[in-house]
Amino acid sequence: DYPQQNIIIDRERAALMGLSVAQVAKAVQTFINGYPASIFSDPRTGNQYDITVQAMEKDRMSLSDLSQIFVTNPQGKPIPLDNIATISRGAGPIQIERKYQQRIIHVTANTFGRDLGTIAAEIQQKLDQLNLPPNFKINLSGAVESQRESFIALLGAFILAVVLVYMVLASQFKSLVDPFIIMFSVPLGIIGVLWALFLTETPLSVTSFMGVIMMAGIVVSNGILLVDYTNRLRGRGMELQEAVILGGRTRLRPILMTTLCTILGLIPMAVGLGEGSESNAPMAIAVIGGLAVSTLLTLVFIPTLYTIFESRFRREIHREEKGQP
Repeated sequence: DYPQQNIIIDRERAALMGLSVAQVAKAVQTFINGYPASIFSDPRTGNQYDITVQAMEKDRMSLSDLSQIFVTNPQGKPIPLDNIATISRGAGPIQIERKYQQRIIHVTANTFGRDLGTIAAEIQQKLDQLNLPPNFKINLSGAVESQRESFIALLGAFILAVVLVYMVLASQFKSLVDPFIIMFSVPLGIIGVLWALFLTETPLSVTSFMGVIMMAGIVVSNGILLVDYTNRLRGRGMELQEAVILGGRTRLRPILMTTLCTILGLIPMAVGLGEGSESNAPMAIAVIGGLAVSTLLTLVFIPTLYTIFESRFRREIHREEKGQP
């Protein structure tokens, strides 16, 4: 706090003497800082000069001089300031900030060596244990608030991306089951993302979340290759088991080549080579981890799911043909 002199005006006494708070404040301001009463224009030079009314410097050298201020009421009678106000010393803030008409105080800090999300969670846990007075509240804002808003926006973008990809696949495959099998690559990729971030001690940030969205759009291509080629083999009359095995064996090479090329291309970004690449490293790590794990698991889970759904679908058709419930 900053030392200050408080002038508390007694509104009732001031009103009885015909004075308002504004008149008293103006008198104090004139005494200390001066008041621009008029402007003088020099007829010879045309220059303009402010005419300021102010108490002489010797009369405002100390705080005790405030009691010598006189405020003239509408009747022309000078009223001493200490007759209508209480003058006292105190302390107060240098600057008062408000938000939504409420006073606020900012407490700022910089993070070092740890991610912002973990620190914010620990701070919030400590704040929840505090017993705050009535009408007091503490909110985390700044970078923490911006990060939360960004995560919410990115989560909506991720869900929208998954829905759009599913709609495109459903329109192309003319099936609701095949796109579902293909989209199963996305949660497999998320497992890889979390694994990669954990091993590299990289926090889940906005940049890494953008990598998750990119990964979701890339990993479905592996499932498309498997399911599409297996459907072609099935269309040629091949048995389910044989078509699944041949499809996985045939598409293994292009899937691995595509994944390896993408991962190798992202490694320089992931290790932070080049100026400014450190900021994009979390995104590259997320994509690499998601692609690596999703590719390996896709080669196992996608054929398995395809076999399960196709076998059940064939049983349902067989029951309908026999008229069984």
